[in-house]
Amino acid sequence: MASLSEEASRSEAAPKQRGLQLNRNLVLGLTLTGVYSFANNIYSTNVFPNFLLEVAGGNTFLFGIAEGLPGLSQLVTAFPIGYLADKYKRKYLLWFGGIVWLIFIALQVYATKEAERDSMRCFLMLCVVLALGGVNNAIVGGPMMALLDDSVEAGYRSDMELYYSVIWNVSSLAGPIVALVLFYTTKNEWTMDEEKLVIYIGCACTVPCIFISMFLDDAKALGQQSESVLKLGDGKGEPGTAGDIHDDGHKVLCFVTIRMIPWFLFALNLFMAFGAGMTVKFFPIFFSERCKVTPVTLQGVYMALPLVVVCFTVVATKLSKKVGRMQVIIPFTAIGIFFTLAMSLLHDYYEKPHVMIPVYLLRCGFQWSTGGLSYSIIADYVPKEYRARWNTLESIASFGWSGSAVLGGHLVKSQGYSATFAITACVQFFGMAFFGLPILPLVAKESDIQEQVSRLKGSGEGGGEAAEELREPLLGEPHRSDTPAQAIASSSFRGLPGLNPTFEETLGENEHEGASALPQSVGRSLAHLEHIARAGSLG
Repeated sequence: MASLSEEASRSEAAPKQRGLQLNRNLVLGLTLTGVYSFANNIYSTNVFPNFLLEVAGGNTFLFGIAEGLPGLSQLVTAFPIGYLADKYKRKYLLWFGGIVWLIFIALQVYATKEAERDSMRCFLMLCVVLALGGVNNAIVGGPMMALLDDSVEAGYRSDMELYYSVIWNVSSLAGPIVALVLFYTTKNEWTMDEEKLVIYIGCACTVPCIFISMFLDDAKALGQQSESVLKLGDGKGEPGTAGDIHDDGHKVLCFVTIRMIPWFLFALNLFMAFGAGMTVKFFPIFFSERCKVTPVTLQGVYMALPLVVVCFTVVATKLSKKVGRMQVIIPFTAIGIFFTLAMSLLHDYYEKPHVMIPVYLLRCGFQWSTGGLSYSIIADYVPKEYRARWNTLESIASFGWSGSAVLGGHLVKSQGYSATFAITACVQFFGMAFFGLPILPLVAKESDIQEQVSRLKGSGEGGGEAAEELREPLLGEPHRSDTPAQAIASSSFRGLPGLNPTFEETLGENEHEGASALPQSVGRSLAHLEHIARAGSLG
């Protein structure tokens, strides 16, 4: 047994870390997130849906095909990208992704320039652009998020997710702000020339992202201290087990163990995404049709929404430091589901926006504020060498997000909004009860993980190469590591959400009658809404 003096010296050798320590990969990755969110929301959430509608001649069936292309292409490419990200250095994929991104922007500009109303040739060109956008999202988004996770010490990933969410949501305000200005100045009458100009500006603002992504580097990632909770060392230079942090043999309901945590979180996210797909895309239509909200007011709601989500995310992250991440995810999700159910029961108040808008904002604030906490748990419990391939499962949730909107469109058409909201609440409650609650007592608090990493640092002091392995890399210093840092493949909710939303993403499903007659603000607000939902959570 170590003496008190040895323990004291070890504690002094590993000074306590205060919060998230930024390094080169984190600075570049978060900068890319902000620039991309700003540029993408200039045109894709305000102009592109209506532009695509005009090119297709108002054919909602064609829009349905186009809506599925980005998700389908991402689903097909995510698995091989995950394998390559595990096998080779991620920076090579980012370089390749940068080339694909440049081609994507060039084709976007060319297709926009050539576009004409009711032209099948032009529509097919835009479909190619959308499919390439999904491929690019899989190539760039996955390795970038992998480097962010592997550049953060275990125990501090929720802080990184908080930064990511705040930067994304604040930057995304560009979309509704531009839409609000255009509504105010043009009275909802946009010409194709104006739409093309805005798309050109958005594409130009996206170009810096390509160069930023190429400077992310595996050599600047961390080593052992960014490993899975299941593989952290024991503080004595030996490989550890989860038992160093909590009881590895503890079971819930006689079969749920800590090694099943990622699978249960995946199932929970899948149920939340499936339920959200039925409802989220129809909220702006609901406010426009049933609540009689004006376009300018609707844009104001979606300007306030990111700020509400940011505030709730900060509160959720701070609370999780004290009580635990799952201890925050479960009640916040439950309250969000309650407000979804409230929107179903308050049908007598549908034409009173001053009642429905606050309920809606509270619903989104609670449900969308815990997505980062969920992903930080997944990153903590999946070993590096399996993260890329394992996280390709998230593409299924992404595909379900769009696919379940077909059911949502049918429900809205046949049963109405009230029944659709109620069914959504039931689906999400089922997911929370069967896949969230069982792992509540299993997930370790981040403070316990931080203590384990501190012991690792203490054991590394004076250990030569071991000390180098555990040292925080500086912004300009190469990082020595014998442990290859592995990648996390693209999760459409965490990478670069939706390079170009199509009209179906913003206006619902082609089963919904009268969709093309809705105000243009509905399409723009809906696309912006999905961006925020994907960046924050799955609900």
